[in-house]
Amino acid sequence: MTDVRQPSESTIARVFGAAVAAAADRRAAEDATVRVFAAPGARGSDGDQLAATAVCLAVRASPAPAFAAMSPPDAEAVALARLLGLKEGRIAAVLGVELSEIRLRLRRGLAATLSAGATA
Repeated sequence: MTDVRQPSESTIARVFGAAVAAAADRRAAEDATVRVFAAPGARGSDGDQLAATAVCLAVRASPAPAFAAMSPPDAEAVALARLLGLKEGRIAAVLGVELSEIRLRLRRGLAATLSAGATA
């Protein structure tokens, strides 16, 4: 039997809000949100996973200024930590990489931000 549950309004708002925070423009946030809810299995996913996916899609498509100086993999890790409050282990699970790689991405991302701030 197919799961026919619709996402709650609060889940939709959380996913869209996360995408807005991650993206430089509203269009990228809207696109990320639509892609999340259109994906196979989205209706069976929890709101945290959907929001994390939206953040990754938005930051890849059009990173908000806070993430623009970072490489895309680093920006994803930092955005998941800053915007969703995910811990390193959860970020590793979401992105499908080792914990040591997440720690490296977070360090590089934050260093890129500091470096960009120093040259601004």
